[in-house]
Amino acid sequence: MADADNVEVKPFYANWALALMSQGIIVRLKISRWRAECRLSAEDLGLRFVDENSVDFMRRYVKLGKQKLLPPEVIRELSTIERKARDLLIEYSFDTIWGRFVPHSAFEEWKIENEVIKNDFMQAAVMMGRRYDELVAEVKEDYRSLAKDVWARLYPESSEDPTESFIENFVTRIVNNIPSRENVVSSFKYDTTYFIIPMPSIIEEDLAKASEVRRERQEKEEEARLANQTREIIAAEYVQRKRELIDSFLESTVVNMRQQVSKLCDSILKSIGKRKQANQVSLGHIEKLKGIIKQIRLLNFYDDKEIATYGFTRG
Repeated sequence: MADADNVEVKPFYANWALALMSQGIIVRLKISRWRAECRLSAEDLGLRFVDENSVDFMRRYVKLGKQKLLPPEVIRELSTIERKARDLLIEYSFDTIWGRFVPHSAFEEWKIENEVIKNDFMQAAVMMGRRYDELVAEVKEDYRSLAKDVWARLYPESSEDPTESFIENFVTRIVNNIPSRENVVSSFKYDTTYFIIPMPSIIEEDLAKASEVRRERQEKEEEARLANQTREIIAAEYVQRKRELIDSFLESTVVNMRQQVSKLCDSILKSIGKRKQANQVSLGHIEKLKGIIKQIRLLNFYDDKEIATYGFTRG
């Protein structure tokens, strides 16, 4: 890569990179939903200040964080589904400057598993709509306990229990941050967008422009020096951009893949060695290794010979 000419990328190097770029697509995954949280205020905790200066200081220098508006176990369940979707894409792709590059060899497997997770996510949205009243009631009940704690902080000298109106007002203020059932359900979005790497067209178009600039400079030598310099800068920028894109792609796929396989093999050998000594090599371990090998075969979309030496050839 480092020996590529400063003016023109070597044809074989560029063609090889472009051929690899055509062996997959860019996948962009966008998952969104209502996050079930709002900003925590001093009032929510029953904090008092001695004067306006203290209030101003608090506002400018201190952030109290956020409070949850759904039961924690529900939030964890939703977050787990999201994390599974993002982790799955990472497993079947390479990180490039355009986004996650999924080889054609791995695309179908990723798409099938992604559809399962997408269905789980949208079913969670349906569950939110169906259990909306139940969940809001649970949040209300949980925050009643906090209301009692806040009362004790606001009125430390009082021996009386908090009034029902105080608790109700406190809880209502929190729960009012929860959107309507319809808005909560409609906030769930799970979109996958596919793109072909625009590299070939960019290179051809940009190099054509660069060549045109050079020709114009030769044919119109009497043109103003500043204009010529500007064109030269543009031409150099086109070529440099092409080199950066190609280098980045190769670094993100070929080099990264070899490093991952090398580390993985070392890790597997050490793991098997330890478990063998302890007589713990089970069918579960073997199946897990088979799954890892299958995944690497799918990601080896360019049939790298070095990776093949580890036994990860596709077929």
